[in-house]
Amino acid sequence: MKRIYDLIIIGAGPAGITAAVYAARKKIDTLVVTKDVGGQAARSGDIQNYTGYQFISGPELAEKFEEHMRKFNFNIRENEEVTKLVAKQNNFLVKTDKNSYWAKTVIVASGKKSRELAVSGEKEFKNKGLVYCATCDAPLFSEDDVAVIGGGNSALDATLQLMKIANYVYIINIADYLTGDEIMQEKIKKSKKVSILNNSQVIEILGDNFVNAIKIEKDKKEEALAVQG
Repeated sequence: MKRIYDLIIIGAGPAGITAAVYAARKKIDTLVVTKDVGGQAARSGDIQNYTGYQFISGPELAEKFEEHMRKFNFNIRENEEVTKLVAKQNNFLVKTDKNSYWAKTVIVASGKKSRELAVSGEKEFKNKGLVYCATCDAPLFSEDDVAVIGGGNSALDATLQLMKIANYVYIINIADYLTGDEIMQEKIKKSKKVSILNNSQVIEILGDNFVNAIKIEKDKKEEALAVQG
């Protein structure tokens, strides 16, 4: 006989974990299904805008989330990615890449994932100089010249991490100004290791076995920028 949970929560980032804690305290039969615990917080660098912590790293905050969550009694399935959610027979069927689950109610707290560039060379050089997580992979670029794509908080956070490790950092920003928090912008603009290229976009990623350059378009002109990541 199939088990029907009272509640399935999809995702275990800050929102999913908070929902799980509330559900557990109310003795609701709950299952959390997630690819990983912590969400984007786990892949962030230094966090200074989370209430209760003046300063904490992303991985540390994710550990705190998990520590709090584990104090309560509910089921969790990690390393599973939800592929389908269907309303069926007055309940919900949640399919993952490994299993199927049923619930009376579902909370979707799946969060965000890194946006791909959709340019030539992206697939060929993924994990060969092209990465999507500075917290995970910044140490690979010690003393290298690197490019960060974007002008929001995620891009600026990546830049701040790379400033400590890389030789030089280029910010490739499609807008005509940065949109991330001013406090991060101030630190970046003071650095002699960073160039901000506004009104620019990547149109191709170049390399042999690994990335060795990117082609950008700025002010309707194309140029190649030598970078190792």
